[in-house]
Amino acid sequence: MKNTIEEMREIKVLISQTNSFCEIVRGILNNVNAAETARYSSFKDMAFTYNDLAKKAQQLLKVSTVFYTFNLDEIPDWGNALWPTQKRVMEQVLVCANFLRSALEGSMDFADDEFDNIENFLQTRLRTVIFQKPDKELEVQNAIESLLLGRGLSKGIDYDRESGKFEFSGKEYIPDFIIPKFNLCIEVKLLREGKKSKVIEEISADITAYKKAYQRQLYVVYDLGVIQNEVEFKRDIEMVDGVKLIVVKH
Repeated sequence: MKNTIEEMREIKVLISQTNSFCEIVRGILNNVNAAETARYSSFKDMAFTYNDLAKKAQQLLKVSTVFYTFNLDEIPDWGNALWPTQKRVMEQVLVCANFLRSALEGSMDFADDEFDNIENFLQTRLRTVIFQKPDKELEVQNAIESLLLGRGLSKGIDYDRESGKFEFSGKEYIPDFIIPKFNLCIEVKLLREGKKSKVIEEISADITAYKKAYQRQLYVVYDLGVIQNEVEFKRDIEMVDGVKLIVVKH
């Protein structure tokens, strides 16, 4: 089962927390300025914190594998454990936390990173392959397809065009492009003089509909000299999770 955008965000946060935790434990183990008899006094607290991270990971990753956790009842309190025992527990915590971090990082399909890559790729390259002012959106779509093919994507395997049809509120929707492995759809808008409000309305309606079928949406607006403030034009649209908009000026 694919993780939702919110779950992916939570996994990234948990990776960051686990990284920080590993650094703290490693810092304690390597702190030669503290006597070993006192250096590892937080060993049980660290085992407790690791257990909490492992529990969160188990809930987020939705996997059958059960992460190792410490039986805190079997770990003696600080006053009842000599420093070699405290150190051994701390070292075990670090090993387990590193395994946990690897599992979290491995769960990421990097779809969001690829989403960013496709956005940047089209933003920087699209204008270079359109030599004359387009009269139809079809011309912009053809240019995008040539770029996808040039990037090494195969039609029908890596991407498809005018496919992925679905219905929403009694209306049929067919994205201009879909990239299934990233759960991404791409819509193209040709912006002419006097059509700014209409294009914004179309994009707003598409966003609501496409969220039913796609986690990620990319809107490519090819601007024929209409947009004066690009940041303002994009701001409200890109506030929606999983939605990006690029403006390419002719």
